[in-house]
This record gives sequence, C-alpha cells and structure tokens, in this order.
Amino acid sequence: TDIHRQAQDNPIIQLAMTVREGKEIMHGDYGKAKVISRNEVTQELVMEADQVLVGTNRTRKRYNQRLRELKGFTADYPQSGDKLVCLRNDQVKGLLNGSLWQVMSSSRETVKPGINLMIRPEDDDMDRGAAKIKLLKTAFESDEEIPWSTRKRYDEFDYGYALTVHKAQGSQWQNVVLFDESFAFRDTRERWLYTAITRAAETLTIVR
Repeated sequence: TDIHRQAQDNPIIQLAMTVREGKEIMHGDYGKAKVISRNEVTQELVMEADQVLVGTNRTRKRYNQRLRELKGFTADYPQSGDKLVCLRNDQVKGLLNGSLWQVMSSSRETVKPGINLMIRPEDDDMDRGAAKIKLLKTAFESDEEIPWSTRKRYDEFDYGYALTVHKAQGSQWQNVVLFDESFAFRDTRERWLYTAITRAAETLTIVR
C-alpha cells in the first residue's frame, strides 16, 4: 500500500506504524528519527528543536522554566522574544486555543496586576497579524489556582517552548524532540505516542 511505501523512505512514519501495530519502539538511530535515552539528551538537542513535546503538565512547566533559563530569560513573566501558547479562544483578537506566538514587546513593570504585550504569530501566518494582549502576572508567579472571575478579565497564555501532545494535536513542526511520557496514559498510551510521533514533519528525537 501507499503508506507502506512512504514508510520505507520515512523513519518517522515507520515509527508511527510500529506504535500503531502495538510493537515497542527500540533505541537507535533511524536517520531522520532517533530514539535515545534520557542520559543522552544534550542542551543543544533541546535548544535546536522547533518544538519540545511532553505528556504531563508538570513536566511541561518544568521544561518551560528550564528552556527559558537556557535562552537567557530572567523574569517570571513573558519578555520580548518569549514563545507563548494561547490557552483560550478570543475571536475578536484572533486568538486560537493552542496557537503559538512570539512576544514582540512587553510593557514596563508596574505595581498593577496586569502586563501588556504585543505578540505575533510564531509561524508568520500572515492571515493573523500582531495582537495586543493583557496577562495576569500572578498566573506566571505562582501555581495557585486563580478564580475565573479574575482570569476572565485577562488573556490566558503560557510559555510554549514545551507543549503537551494534547495541546499540539493538529500542528506539525520540522524538528521535534519528544519526551515519551506515554506511561502516564495507560489505556490510550499507543494513541498518545502515535499522535506525538506524527507531529514531526522532518526530524524527530524520542527520549525514553
């Protein structure tokens, strides 16, 4: 079949098929795709990825923090050059849940609870221009649950260096580094892994 012909030339599709057939994926270098262990992960690998994908929110938060440190960001809240993911639709501003943006400028820090940012779509999708957003600083400073009555007055974004596969559904990137947390999804483990693998268009590194 067509798919099998494609698979011969494409190690990413090969791995996806392996998972779909319920087989284990083995460590190794498959050319455009690699499966490595955690102790083989380097800073360069992660820094050069177009997108880092993980399974759980806990890991996502930790990796976003680490990646921001590596990239030289020092403040808790978003700075110019930061990569953000939108967490809530806003039709008027053209914000889609799951879309990725880059911060163009952020307002000077004041005692006010909000911070104003200008952002632009990360994929240079010209249909969507720059947007003005207002974020709540405490959302970035603490892990405490913020009541909806407060949240609804602000736009909702988080750092987008690491995304959960769930949020990444429907998107693809050239170079993906995937931290395999499929163990967290017992019954849907194979589906999770299949979805994760197929987010990579060009090169893929699976860390497990």
